[in-house]
Amino acid sequence: MRKLVIVNDQNKKLVQYVPKFVSSGIYLPSAIYPIHFSNAKSLLGNEYPFAIYDMRAENGVNFNLEAFGILAGTIQENGTLYLLCPDWENIENIIDLDSLRWNDGKAVTAPNFYHYFKQLVTQYQFESRGELHSPFSYPSSKDECNSPLRLTNEQQKILKNLPLDNPDIHLITAPRGRGKSTLAGLLATELTQQHNVLITARSLSALPSFWRSAEQKIPFFAPDHLTELVKSKKISPNQWLFIDEAASLPLPILHTLCAYFEKVVLTTTTQNYEGTGRGFELKLPKMLNKLFKHWTLSQPLRWGENDPLEHFINDLLLLNGYTVGENCNFPLQSVEVALIQRRIEFYRLLANAHYKTTPTDLRRLFDGENQILLQEIENDQLIGGIWAMLEGGLSEELTHAIWLGERRPQGNLVAQYLCFQGNLPEACKLHSVRISRIAVKPEKQNQGVGKRLISRFILQNSSAKRPLDFISVSFGLTAPLYTFWQSCGFDLVQITPNKEASSGYHSAMMIYPLSEKGKQFAQQATQAFARDFAFQLFFDDVYEELQNVEQFRPLAEKNLADRDWQNLTAFANGKRALSAVYVSLKRLYFSNPEKLISLAVFSKNKQKRSKAETEKYRQIVQTYLKTVNH
Repeated sequence: MRKLVIVNDQNKKLVQYVPKFVSSGIYLPSAIYPIHFSNAKSLLGNEYPFAIYDMRAENGVNFNLEAFGILAGTIQENGTLYLLCPDWENIENIIDLDSLRWNDGKAVTAPNFYHYFKQLVTQYQFESRGELHSPFSYPSSKDECNSPLRLTNEQQKILKNLPLDNPDIHLITAPRGRGKSTLAGLLATELTQQHNVLITARSLSALPSFWRSAEQKIPFFAPDHLTELVKSKKISPNQWLFIDEAASLPLPILHTLCAYFEKVVLTTTTQNYEGTGRGFELKLPKMLNKLFKHWTLSQPLRWGENDPLEHFINDLLLLNGYTVGENCNFPLQSVEVALIQRRIEFYRLLANAHYKTTPTDLRRLFDGENQILLQEIENDQLIGGIWAMLEGGLSEELTHAIWLGERRPQGNLVAQYLCFQGNLPEACKLHSVRISRIAVKPEKQNQGVGKRLISRFILQNSSAKRPLDFISVSFGLTAPLYTFWQSCGFDLVQITPNKEASSGYHSAMMIYPLSEKGKQFAQQATQAFARDFAFQLFFDDVYEELQNVEQFRPLAEKNLADRDWQNLTAFANGKRALSAVYVSLKRLYFSNPEKLISLAVFSKNKQKRSKAETEKYRQIVQTYLKTVNH
């Protein structure tokens, strides 16, 4: 059985074993240097007899939950994961520097999370001690890694039956450590004897196990490149396509690939340490118009059945039905227990309803500041909820720096985007609340729960003690989602020029005014967006999603307005970015095409422009502005 050992370094005696690492880190057998938490994904698929997770940091701790889960998944049977902590007994009162990632750049303590963490450690009876016992003298796992490959009965069954089965789309899911990628590699290698086979994944480096098993006989295509080949029909559909860790790719890409290729095998990890959410398994089959079959693997290969470390990690990441308060041997007030349990229930709702839900979301839910939760309860059960963040209220000085592109402080996502990209500085100065997630239990969807939540949220924030001017939301732009938010009274005020990597869609931003200032801002923002939209580089692409929405009408106004001149002046002075003044540059060209022939390129669509091109346009505008009065 594998285990976790908490090593309490309160007296700082561990420097002789593990050097002080200012940013914390992961130490592995025979490793000379630590691995930073941000690089933890590079460990996926590897196995170690032990590993050290050093959460000690200057002036606090640094606990990256995703990295901790990934590292736990690399520990072999009978191995140990060591957690180095500066003061285990008092950890809930120590500043956690990981909160800089999920608390808008402000470091805070995380008492709710660490109360929850400690309770789990106690429940699983993991050891806490003050010595490390020099784990670097432990035996190497080299011989174990070179042992002959043995397949479980589940793997053998899939390897034998999947190639002969009728469905065109096959999904293989499994928790970590079940040999999913190894099975996929063996399947692909066997199929190459009679079929053409190719593989895609989020990156080539994400395929170590697959490539070892497939003996590098199968061509790899990056998802974006493969999608372009499919759209242009420059690749044959009569092939078997393997998609490794499919849940890490956007659903629109998966839909395109599954619809095109003759046979597709998708593999993905359930209960993912990185956090994909269970929404993937629910949403993917509904998108497909082909025969579909779901295969599963349950028997672990790296460790034994009922492994305590695996169960601990599953509880820690809320992948099991864990309830706080059970077997608790440290003081917790009933109010604290209730608060933590509400966060747990809400996170489970997000994981079941959303395609992407991460451990970072869990940390933010537990202890993040400036957040609002609204829940919909039915028969004492949570069936829906809204998770929102307070934004805006920034100073004139900071707002101007954001508008110029000189500052990009963490947080205030919609407010900052509207200020910079939308040329709407008031967005940062006004007080707003951004709906980060709205989630409804899958079995309760399409029954009006979401609209009831939005109505309650609007009413609650209209009468709130703190002054709020508008509500904002950002989402992957599809016609159904746009229609939903428009029917809730929200106005479209911005669309991102590029598709988001996580969703595969352009992001739309919509707002609902609450105050008189908010209403004035909403009118200004909607008019500005409608006036600019038809000139945007991405107009044709996005308008396909909006063409059936009668309420939306782009204006395509060619005349230069005051806001365009302000935009162009800031651009000419070297402050505003090209992407933020793109439409204003188009209007400038249309205003005097003969004199501004050098800007003719802006009458054509072009995705990217070099730094040299940008500087050239900046000089053209600077010269032209000296000759005109406006």
